[in-house]
Amino acid sequence: MFGKKNTKKKKQANIMIVEDDALLCRALAAAFSGEGFQTECVGNGLEVEEAVKKQAPDLILLDLILPGLDGFAVLKQLKSETKTASIPVVIISNLGSAADVKSAKSLGAEAYFIKANSEISQIIDYVKNLL
Repeated sequence: MFGKKNTKKKKQANIMIVEDDALLCRALAAAFSGEGFQTECVGNGLEVEEAVKKQAPDLILLDLILPGLDGFAVLKQLKSETKTASIPVVIISNLGSAADVKSAKSLGAEAYFIKANSEISQIIDYVKNLL
């Protein structure tokens, strides 16, 4: 009853959004920011490694069709390096074949959302439960 009140503010989780569609990236960033997350947009697969070195995110939302280096290669790279292997990666893609989903999961993706079949709110709910 007379204990110290915990006034420490909970650290905002940092979400890296790897998406080459700038409009979608801004929409995702705005939606996640509105839920209290910090966000960063990366529009090219080749830029992910450098961006992660600057500030390791708590989670990565990863498109699979990207310029430079596709999402499968980015995922493989992230999961093969000790410093980034534990970062959860959630796929958001228009690729929806069973083979694509299986491949992403086998490479270490936490979840797979098909853009055309998923609401941003579903992705946010999943991320909140994951983090």
